[in-house]
Amino acid sequence: MRKQNRANPCSTRLLLWVTGVVHLVFLASAQAGAPPGKSTKPFTVVIDAGHGGHDPGCHGTRFHEKDVALGIALKLGNYIEKHCADVRVVYTRKTDVFLELNERARVANDADADLFLCIHCNASPNKKVFGSETYVMGLHKTKGNLEVAKRENSAILLEDNYQKNYENFDPNSDEATIIFTMYQNAFLDKSLSLASKIQDAYKGRACRTDKGVKQAGFLVLWKTSMPSLLTETGFLTNPREERYLGSEKGQDQMAHALFLAFRKYKDEFIGQKRAYDDELERRQPCQGIAEIAEPAEEQLAGDSSLSDVQTQDTTKALTPEQARILFSVQMYSSPKSLPVNSERFAGMSDVWRVQQEGMYKYLTGHFKELHEALEEQNRLRGHGFKDAFVVAFEGEKRITIKEAMQKLKH
Repeated sequence: MRKQNRANPCSTRLLLWVTGVVHLVFLASAQAGAPPGKSTKPFTVVIDAGHGGHDPGCHGTRFHEKDVALGIALKLGNYIEKHCADVRVVYTRKTDVFLELNERARVANDADADLFLCIHCNASPNKKVFGSETYVMGLHKTKGNLEVAKRENSAILLEDNYQKNYENFDPNSDEATIIFTMYQNAFLDKSLSLASKIQDAYKGRACRTDKGVKQAGFLVLWKTSMPSLLTETGFLTNPREERYLGSEKGQDQMAHALFLAFRKYKDEFIGQKRAYDDELERRQPCQGIAEIAEPAEEQLAGDSSLSDVQTQDTTKALTPEQARILFSVQMYSSPKSLPVNSERFAGMSDVWRVQQEGMYKYLTGHFKELHEALEEQNRLRGHGFKDAFVVAFEGEKRITIKEAMQKLKH
């Protein structure tokens, strides 16, 4: 009896492996049998807003994952429907309803979709963790990737017949989560291509911190028969990022970034090269950056609203007075003076300091455009300067960002 019990896990793994191989062979055959370029059906994308209904997902102090994900999903779908007439958009949900994970995959398969895109938010016990990352189905490279997959997969525990629906899959088991990652290998290259474009857009268009493209085993991607990925837009457990993702502007920026990445991917997918010159491509990065550029309290001195701030239009010539407006990034402050070539600033060539109210403040960069300073801010945060933030100067006088942007208006 003991021998039989010990053998069962192996038999289960073997069955899963055989099932996965057969599944992949079938998918590869189906792909090979479809003549490229001769399909008359529109390119179809299924947008899946994570969680919903009695499954709120993760949360911060104000917002739940299910609501933020739905907001971004609907805005992304609207961008596609408005600007891509050759694309059919299908939603797994458009309201606050609960859907089982396998039902989400079924929607994509029934729609004969060309792409399955899942939108989620992240969480961490460490409230200082922030940034955006995108996952494709695959082996877990790190323990952290595994934990993200296990957290998202735990939604099946809210389903009535999850053991039957997922072949006795245990979302709390590291081994079980790793086994089924083979299923999406047939579409890995295309999934990775889009994931990379998404991360580039997050960084360049929404000024998010790029946490990279990763692989992990997500049940929601398990049985989809098309390129699929899951994007974690940011950490709701980080107060600054929660405010950004919970805002209309933040959600719109994330949807805008996702749309631009999707459009590039779709054109590559159908073998079409197209140069776009529309308002979406020309939109300034981080336009309307209220929640992104949230300066320290000392900078705004009580002015906590930047809702009307816009990045400058560089197509217009600046007046001599406007040319005096520059942006920098404050990365460190100390009551003790440090040389600007200190090892603390190793590898940085443009470091300078100011003394204010008994504190030495160390800054870097002289940027004419706010979005350039924001990109430097995010880069510095990713290199250990977690409290780096953008400041503005008019000549040698320090002013608020809001004042700087008002002076830059023509």
